[in-house]
Amino acid sequence: MVWDGIIGNRNTDLCFVHSNINAQRYVADELIAHALPLIRQHGPGVTLMQDNARPHVARVTTKFLQQNNVNDMPLYDVCQDLNPIEHI
Repeated sequence: MVWDGIIGNRNTDLCFVHSNINAQRYVADELIAHALPLIRQHGPGVTLMQDNARPHVARVTTKFLQQNNVNDMPLYDVCQDLNPIEHI
């Protein structure tokens, strides 16, 4: 599995996830290490878009996003046509 953050014409380093990931690892290995620095470079108007995987919607993750003033976009898990990530 891989993880990458994309904004405009910039992106984070491609991160390879070699085992199962839980919310704590997702926050530490992806959000803190890669996503948050990119979001902070682009200012408060950035919205984080992620799917509804368990680590993405866990309390640990949502609390971290709130504490760091990161806007996130809620996505519906039943209609994949409304989730542009699924088409990439």
